[in-house]
Amino acid sequence: MRAELIMLWFITASLCAAPRDPFQPAAQSLCEAPPAVLTGWRLQGVLGREPGLRARLVSPQNAVLTIAPTEPVALPGWQLSAIDRRSLTLRTRSGCAPQSTTFSLKGSVYAQDGSLSAGVYLPAARLRQGQR
Repeated sequence: MRAELIMLWFITASLCAAPRDPFQPAAQSLCEAPPAVLTGWRLQGVLGREPGLRARLVSPQNAVLTIAPTEPVALPGWQLSAIDRRSLTLRTRSGCAPQSTTFSLKGSVYAQDGSLSAGVYLPAARLRQGQR
């Protein structure tokens, strides 16, 4: 009788326990450690046209990282949230305290045009004697 009760208990316990799907990642706690802060990183530029924009980030060690919407971000714990012609927004995937970081280009679109070079007449270049 005792053996039958123990066997009955094992059968019901095994039916109630759901097996783990080997193709799904193992369950992790909802609160993961936050990823590394992106202090010192800067946006070097945004290249391309609207659906295919690519951003270039430069690390404090001058390593260049290219980020595109179709590719995973090479920074562990960060994913691309938004990208446009002048800015890039990355966010974390952690559930407890999600973080967001926005990188923007400094200045206006024509910030590199100097006032001295705009509208200045440049003489036509001539060949030096002996050159053709």
